[in-house]
Amino acid sequence: MFRLFSLCILIVFFASASTQAQFWFLGQNDKKAAPKNPFKAHSSFSFGAGSSTYLGDIAPAMTLMDVGGKTLRWNAGVQYTRHFKKHLSIQGSFTYIRLAADDNYFDPAGRFEPSYTRNLHFRTDMQELSLIGIYEILGNEENLPKRRTLSPYVYLGLSGVYFNPTTRRPALHETDFSTTVPPVQQDWNTDLQSLQTEGVDYSKITGAVPFGFGIRYKLNQSFDIGFDFGYRIAFSDYLDDVSDNRVNVPAVTSLITDRSTEWFAANTLADRRPNLLTGSGNPPLIAKGSDQYFTTQIRLIYHLKNKIDCPPLPR
Repeated sequence: MFRLFSLCILIVFFASASTQAQFWFLGQNDKKAAPKNPFKAHSSFSFGAGSSTYLGDIAPAMTLMDVGGKTLRWNAGVQYTRHFKKHLSIQGSFTYIRLAADDNYFDPAGRFEPSYTRNLHFRTDMQELSLIGIYEILGNEENLPKRRTLSPYVYLGLSGVYFNPTTRRPALHETDFSTTVPPVQQDWNTDLQSLQTEGVDYSKITGAVPFGFGIRYKLNQSFDIGFDFGYRIAFSDYLDDVSDNRVNVPAVTSLITDRSTEWFAANTLADRRPNLLTGSGNPPLIAKGSDQYFTTQIRLIYHLKNKIDCPPLPR
């Protein structure tokens, strides 16, 4: 009797365990992962201002440590950014950029003495329209108020650029070595492109490839402050109106093309007379390839609030 009772208990126990196991697997088959919150695209506007630095035939990259601080100018711009994926955004921007350089920034007795002797200078105010793709390294959060405190990113794009290099005419009152009257500086009103100083009728409209990196810091629910570094490679070698060492140039432009004999630097008004006869005879330094420039910007960024999705009303 006891054996029969024990056998019945075992049969009931295994039957119950088997039933529970079947229902457990059924539950696992029907179990679904909790749905993730979908990413909500949003937009932002920003305004930025900062520095701009030119690299080209009057200030090649190797001279950056020597004259980089003197060629530093400014830029300002506005941006519209659409954050449409967790890691991807697209941005359109308009930036006003000033570039300038001067051979007289070099040391007349230094390693770039031939460039100092050449005595060229320029300034150009550029208008740049850009469209860039942004990769958000840490990703955007699915909800705007939950965005990260720090958001680094990198970018690459394409720009259209209008530029117009200008120069100053020789300083007035260069008539007598013995004069003590200071020279008079001229305005930036000489359009270099129209003079065709190298016999080339280049266009004032060109393109550029912008790339760089940046970071945003969350101030509150709607505002960020950001820093952006951008490098541009232009499609033109005439942002500075210089593409060779000025050996073979049209004689009609000699007043602007060959400035090595000017007594005073037209842009800085530095007295060049002590160095006029000390040139080494070596050709001035020029940069190979297209002109380049880079910018930095501090930006104030405003994020537009997402449209609230409301459930449909019952009919």
